[in-house]
Amino acid sequence: IKSGFSDEAYKEAGAEIVSSNEAGYADSEIVVRILKPESTEGLKKDTLHLSYLDPFNEKELLNKFASDGIQAVSLEMIPRTTLAQKMDVQSSQASLARYVAVLNAAAKLPKIFPMMMTPAGTISPAKVFIIGVGVAGLQAIATAKRLGARVDAFDTRPVVEEQVRSLGANFVKIDLGEMGQTEQGYAKELTPEQIAKQQEAQAKVCEKANVVITTAKVFGRKAPVLIKKDVLDRMQPGSIVVDMAVSTGGNVEGSKLFENVVTENGVTIMSGDLLERQVAFDASLMLSGNISAFLTHFHDKEKNELVVNLEDEIMKGCLLTQNGKIIHERFV
Repeated sequence: IKSGFSDEAYKEAGAEIVSSNEAGYADSEIVVRILKPESTEGLKKDTLHLSYLDPFNEKELLNKFASDGIQAVSLEMIPRTTLAQKMDVQSSQASLARYVAVLNAAAKLPKIFPMMMTPAGTISPAKVFIIGVGVAGLQAIATAKRLGARVDAFDTRPVVEEQVRSLGANFVKIDLGEMGQTEQGYAKELTPEQIAKQQEAQAKVCEKANVVITTAKVFGRKAPVLIKKDVLDRMQPGSIVVDMAVSTGGNVEGSKLFENVVTENGVTIMSGDLLERQVAFDASLMLSGNISAFLTHFHDKEKNELVVNLEDEIMKGCLLTQNGKIIHERFV
């Protein structure tokens, strides 16, 4: 109901509403959920289970899936390839989260985003600095620009500069030496020296910014701290910093999960975790579209069944357990 859907809508679409997870598991060969399960109790052997699994931090859960004979698919491990793009839950949900992050910052900021010419004088536009320009970062840029802000952006991958400029934002160039991205399109982890150099250059932009949004995550590892206390101390009172990596350690020193923190000089650090929940209607539509695309891809029309084909690079990349053991090379 909070997402904008009623039980009646599900029934009209042909679904049966059950009273418990166990009742649903009893006749199911495929189980889809959003977050990782608290328990595997009731899941039948060989069930194909799809959800976010946080596999790098859930070794015990993976072992339980394996010992129960369940085929566990980790949605966040779906390869970021052209073919799998329509299944990419990470990009779809993060795009919504970045949109919400900009709106939340605009609502909290004691200044308007657009330039406004009034009889009392001209109000200058807000300055927004976005650190990390993946698919989701581009959504944050586009949202801030639509609201009328002046936007600067930085990413360790020089290849995204053209995309940043195409949205009307300024790309901040910081020479960090050799940089690049992984095969899946994630930014490569920086050396301590590169991180220090990035921090120093970013600090100068942060000092002038009204809103800073950090989106720097390293897949499967702790997020790098990019904005330390000394930078926050130099920022303007009333400025907003949204830490989108707070759930993986945080890009901003002092950020807290699901809490807003106000520094001594009046800078607000906002938690940017799971912001897609604030637009749950569209988040649900996009997530269901991703999962439907995954299931359709592996559906054998002639046999009218879903085939778990490990010769397919998509399935090979995200299926973690099968036949009583952990099979993914990164978690064995």
